[in-house]
Amino acid sequence: MNCADAAQPGVAPIRDYLKSLPYPAFRNGDCQPHAYYLVNNYNPGYLGTGQPAPLGPDKFTVPPTRQPNLGLLLSRHHISWHYYGEGWAGGQETGENSSYCNICNPFQYQTSIMANETVREQVMKDTTDLYTDLQAGTLPAVSFVKPSSLNDGHPGSSKFSIFEAFTRKILVELRKHPKLWQSTAVFVTTDEAGGYWDSGYIQPIDFFGDGPRIMLLVVSPYTRGGHVSHEYADHTSILKFIEANWGLPTISGRSRDNLPNPVQDGANPYVPTNSPALGDLMSMFHF
Repeated sequence: MNCADAAQPGVAPIRDYLKSLPYPAFRNGDCQPHAYYLVNNYNPGYLGTGQPAPLGPDKFTVPPTRQPNLGLLLSRHHISWHYYGEGWAGGQETGENSSYCNICNPFQYQTSIMANETVREQVMKDTTDLYTDLQAGTLPAVSFVKPSSLNDGHPGSSKFSIFEAFTRKILVELRKHPKLWQSTAVFVTTDEAGGYWDSGYIQPIDFFGDGPRIMLLVVSPYTRGGHVSHEYADHTSILKFIEANWGLPTISGRSRDNLPNPVQDGANPYVPTNSPALGDLMSMFHF
């Protein structure tokens, strides 16, 4: 889809809707001219071994991607990070009964990470490595943890109670190391909403949404226990938190992390008065 071209099927109605908003959409819809936007679950351009994945009309694979990303941003600022993907198996993608999710790993699409063997082996890990690092108290500054399709709570291959148990195991191990626990915030979230019947406000940001609400739990010795935040946020807010916590710039000049934090109205705090806006989750903490 070239969403900058109003002549493309389905593009004009969305762009007309964005123009009708009482505020300007982010970067005029954030559609780069002559760019193709993929809106489906295509496989990454790299195998876990670092080899380019086969391409073709029947492969459903994205070509290797060169674009700014959070991993590259962290590495450039010498902030340690790992992606712990259950079933990664050292890049063989065969662990946990071959239930590793390659499309869930954003870094497996990136040339800057996958084509560099040293970087790839340094940051791409399995959850077996996570448990080893937890037991040793040696987590990196930033960790991403993705369970396998057997443990991630998705209907058809898992149950949400299994995902809850997976999460609890990590938190229990973390709490065994008081020094590590005292410097940690854990964000627990999902990639899909409970359904389109959710009555919660959906903020139009750019051509691609936002979308229905998802849950986010924050577990930390610095969180406001029992607090429900009504500040508008989405997955980008986790990136904004990382950037705010470590004093980092945005990933790029056109990514959603450039959006301001919401200005809230007490009568309707979930709807930003300065839309489009996304929170950085800092209001959930007492540091």
